[in-house]
Amino acid sequence: MFIESWVPFVFSPQHRLLHASFFFFIVPYLYSYFHEQHQLRSYSVERAMSLAWDRAIVKPGIPFRRAVVGFNCNVDVIVSGTQIIESLNTTCEKGKDHESLESLADLHETFVHFFQRGAPAERYTSSESTFETVVRQVEAAIPRAQYHIGGNAALMAERIASGFPSTEVYLVGPIGPRSQALLNPSVRRTNSTRITKDELHVILEYKQGETLDDWIAPSSSRFITSHDHFSGSTVVMEMFFKAIAQFKPDLIIISGIHTLEFQNKEMRLEKLRMIRRNLLQISSKTPIHFELGSVADGTFMFDILHRIIPHVDSLGINEQELAFLSHVAGGPHMEEYPVQAGTVHAHKVVEMLDWLLRTFGRDRVNPGSKNYAYRLQRIHFQCLTYQIMVSAGNDWSNLASGLAASSRLAGRMACNLANQARMETDLLEVRIAPSFILDKKLGKMYNFHAHNPIASWMRDQTLFIFTPVLVCKFPMKTVGVDDAISTTGLLYSQFYRFQSNMKWRASVPLSHACRWVRRRASGASSCEPGILEEGATFKDVHSVVLDPTTKLPYPEKFVKEHLEKTSKELLKERNKAKYGNKKKATNDISFDHIPLEDQIVCLFPGQGAQYVGMGSKLSDCPKAMEIFDRSSEILGYDVFKLCTEGPKTKLDQTLYCQPAVFVSSVAALEKFKSTDETVSDRITDAAGFSVGEFAALVAGGVLHFDDAKAMHECNQLVRSGMMTVRVNAASRLDDAMFDAREMSREKGEFAVCDVANFLFCGVRVLGANETCMRFLEENQSRYNFTVIKRLEVSGAFHTVQMEMAVPKVREALSGVEIEKPRCNVYSNYTGHIYPAKKSDVRNAIVKQVTSPVKWEQIQQLLYRKHRDYTFPMFVELGAGRQLGAMLMQTSKKAYQHYQHFSC
Repeated sequence: MFIESWVPFVFSPQHRLLHASFFFFIVPYLYSYFHEQHQLRSYSVERAMSLAWDRAIVKPGIPFRRAVVGFNCNVDVIVSGTQIIESLNTTCEKGKDHESLESLADLHETFVHFFQRGAPAERYTSSESTFETVVRQVEAAIPRAQYHIGGNAALMAERIASGFPSTEVYLVGPIGPRSQALLNPSVRRTNSTRITKDELHVILEYKQGETLDDWIAPSSSRFITSHDHFSGSTVVMEMFFKAIAQFKPDLIIISGIHTLEFQNKEMRLEKLRMIRRNLLQISSKTPIHFELGSVADGTFMFDILHRIIPHVDSLGINEQELAFLSHVAGGPHMEEYPVQAGTVHAHKVVEMLDWLLRTFGRDRVNPGSKNYAYRLQRIHFQCLTYQIMVSAGNDWSNLASGLAASSRLAGRMACNLANQARMETDLLEVRIAPSFILDKKLGKMYNFHAHNPIASWMRDQTLFIFTPVLVCKFPMKTVGVDDAISTTGLLYSQFYRFQSNMKWRASVPLSHACRWVRRRASGASSCEPGILEEGATFKDVHSVVLDPTTKLPYPEKFVKEHLEKTSKELLKERNKAKYGNKKKATNDISFDHIPLEDQIVCLFPGQGAQYVGMGSKLSDCPKAMEIFDRSSEILGYDVFKLCTEGPKTKLDQTLYCQPAVFVSSVAALEKFKSTDETVSDRITDAAGFSVGEFAALVAGGVLHFDDAKAMHECNQLVRSGMMTVRVNAASRLDDAMFDAREMSREKGEFAVCDVANFLFCGVRVLGANETCMRFLEENQSRYNFTVIKRLEVSGAFHTVQMEMAVPKVREALSGVEIEKPRCNVYSNYTGHIYPAKKSDVRNAIVKQVTSPVKWEQIQQLLYRKHRDYTFPMFVELGAGRQLGAMLMQTSKKAYQHYQHFSC
């Protein structure tokens, strides 16, 4: 009884204090909950969407720190399009899309064509006089016109500098005085691409509802016209890829390729090949984003699609460009081009994006597929009313944050809204239906909800994320908005390829994540087990757990399987790295066991370094003389006597010069080895210029001396030669070579005029026939380059002239045994270390006969061997000191460790 009398009863009067505390807790909680719900319901649609995007935006865990952007930069003058067109005093019966603008009438017709559709476009004015007339009209109509920084690359660099101060950005493009002043001071730039006069783009903007004759603009947009000289310059492109090697960025952004459209087809195709070759040499660990521009030429767009897009990791695109890509390549809904007024239906865009990623994206499953070597895994699509982010694979993450950030920026930038408070004005609106279909194949519907505007789903193994955009009713500007949107989405995204040294660490308990994913998943029963491996990373799921503003269909069991599988794979790779069982991903041979200052880099000269008397210092070395004797037996004449006594006229002939330079270099190597017994073990790298490459292959043990000697057969096909030229950002060397070839063809000659050697920054060697060489010498000021001198050679080596020599080299190689290299040997054809496969070595040796020598690229790789400016020893073996002089032009610090071992 005593115990029962003390048993507490919850409603006993003795618990008045407990009752009061419970009351004071529940009342504020209920008030807060219902007040928050009431406040959310009271928000405008624009305010609710903005808050939803704010919740979705999460900074990436691994942000980009260094970015290189290139390669178009100009100054924009923004004016009223209707005002300028009306002032031109031209007539237009109907709109017509001209690929290029020859006259003011072409400008009027093309402007009307896009004006009545409300679509953005850019067209090149091929007539310089027509463009100057437009500029004069702009200056007369608007005396104090506003000038802004322009060009996709410059605008994207500007956005990074202003919006992402922790990211260091390097811009490569033709920068004139005005653009230099307009650029953000924190944007790094190079002096090697400076120009004396800015490229000017005329931006003809118009607003929704504006009228021009009988046409009304259905939406606000702009039309751009220009007459560029330098944005598509080869020199600018070369400086861009050189900046990548020097700056070592973790993000590369390429834009401005569309400026090549109006160059002649042969020239632009060669430039696309050059860009593609350089893209293939960029490490897969460094993401490449390509911002596509407005293109009218179907053939050129087809070339971009097949040569550039598969070899970038990310693509920025709008509705006009996407529809045109589908049109030229026979993709889905190809009839949508040209895009009419309004935007393309979302389900059609989804079909086209899926086709683009499946056809030209990376296939990580099938090693036999050509797509296995492709890189494309991310596409950011944008139009006036909505945006879509598409991703395949698990290298890209934090995509919902990137999409939310770019969507939030779109309306703000167009309306020039600087702060959050002004978001509640009537300047923004949503222009989508309350409900519509997103994916016909899956029957995916979108139901608009202002507090949860983002939707995502899996289509096979591809992740799609969709959000509507707040459209500015009365835009202050339209130019540059696309570039800012794409840049923002890219910088908020995260790129990481799993490597063996990565440490897996789950950020939240798995059970907690799985419960939330299961609770918020839709259509979980239809998901494939591979969606996490191919569609998104676990970080995407984690983002949904922390900030559930969107839905991702990841069922619990697949999340578990993904985490367990990934953890095991990472553990296995980490153990391989720890115990040394991991295979090297590159062809480099590691010499880390040798102190860097003790390592030796052997350099072998090429034709042009010969002189009478070379080899005379080797007579006291038996092994060196043995090399000369064996060569004399193979060639049938006394090589040593020719080198030491001449005559010079005979030594300068290609038939005798190339063997002489090669033999004397190998003989010098033998004497150099005899000076110190440790030399052979300390040689870590070997590189040879032109014919010197064979000496490097012998030094590296890839070829035996007798085999290399037997391959020096090369005939003089036509009377031709080589000359050294100096170029700068304003040079039009490609135009000069093209015109020289045309003149030679008109005379009925075999036209040869190409770059044969890349020596060092700004200096090239051209191989050309006599007519082309005379043309270049007489017109160097016209094309803004300088001829330094003619070289003492008898043929245009490393050009198409040498095609007839290719079968001889190929035949000679067929019976040669390719050995495993003892050191790193550099290829003139690729500008990189020779690959490990023997077939690739043979192929590179053959192709270097007709391809330019990439000595500048090889020097950059050798320079980057330093550690805190501790360099290996660079030794030039053979005749002359030309390679040392070029090394000094590349790096004076590296040249301090150079020595010449004369023969």
